[in-house]
Amino acid sequence: MVKGPEKVIFDEPELQSGFFGRKYFSPPKKAPHFSNLQFKEHYNVTKAHVIVNPYSGKKKGVTVGNFVKEELNNSKIEVELYVTERPEHAIEIARTIELHEGDTIVTVGGDGTFCEVISGFMSRTKESSNIPLGLVPAGTGNSQANDMEISDYMDAVERITKGRVRQMDIAKTRFLEDDKEVIRYSHNLVGWGLGVDSNILAEKMRFLGPLRYDIGVLLSIIRGKVRKAKCFIDEHLIESDFVLLLIQNTCTGGDRLRLAPNAQVDDGKMDLGIIYHIGRFKILKLFNQLKAQGSHIWNPNVEFYRFKTLRIETEAPTSINIDGENLGTTPLDIKVLPSAIKVFN
Repeated sequence: MVKGPEKVIFDEPELQSGFFGRKYFSPPKKAPHFSNLQFKEHYNVTKAHVIVNPYSGKKKGVTVGNFVKEELNNSKIEVELYVTERPEHAIEIARTIELHEGDTIVTVGGDGTFCEVISGFMSRTKESSNIPLGLVPAGTGNSQANDMEISDYMDAVERITKGRVRQMDIAKTRFLEDDKEVIRYSHNLVGWGLGVDSNILAEKMRFLGPLRYDIGVLLSIIRGKVRKAKCFIDEHLIESDFVLLLIQNTCTGGDRLRLAPNAQVDDGKMDLGIIYHIGRFKILKLFNQLKAQGSHIWNPNVEFYRFKTLRIETEAPTSINIDGENLGTTPLDIKVLPSAIKVFN
């Protein structure tokens, strides 16, 4: 008998009573970001290569970068500052800078900038594999930093100076961009379907700040676009009409929405949430449950799986989103690389 993909079953909680006797499920508990709670390694930083995205968040990247440089210098750490000038520049910098024992690469930016730095870092030779990466949140969503419970810039700097290191899984993704195969390394999430549609709309409304994510989702629900696809989960095929696939390494995504409460970044797998073809009102209810700290996991129209490899095939190329950035199109291949990088925590 051939087993299917690894399905995640959530224990249904007891119903709670709200106003006027209305019944509701309490939000699910969030799993620890790291499954291994022990620090197993200490790294003594002597030089930090700080890569700054000047356009992250509210365009305060350079200001934050200078703050980080000053604080690290005060801790007797030499700092080399790099300011990105164009998309994917962080990939080039992380790939080509000279690294030695005692060095670290620090990202000042959001999830997309961190994705670029990791992608450049992973394309280096294995000689750099022992170098840990630091993250200073300066983007809009900052999902990875939020799940790591990095409270502010100073907290991020202190983690680097203390040198406590953990290992983190990342996902090697392959997709098409202008008919060319592209490889990126994801640390946070990969989106396909309604989530990407809403993100594309949200990018056109950046002047609205975080509110743009909610508006983008609502407009996408109204449009009601559904896509037929083949989804291979660890080589097990699910072929259907899908509204959305939530592919998560971390718990949260977008505007810090708790998309996959059980996801952990060092368990060797990613979490996959599937929403099949359902009506607009059911999708709207799902969205409200998702906004309620992840109560969507108990909705009967949602299925969750865990995987090591995933492939999505569509009849026509459809857009994908990696770590908050709209990049290329299907077909999409994902392979989880366990403990592939080290991060300060």
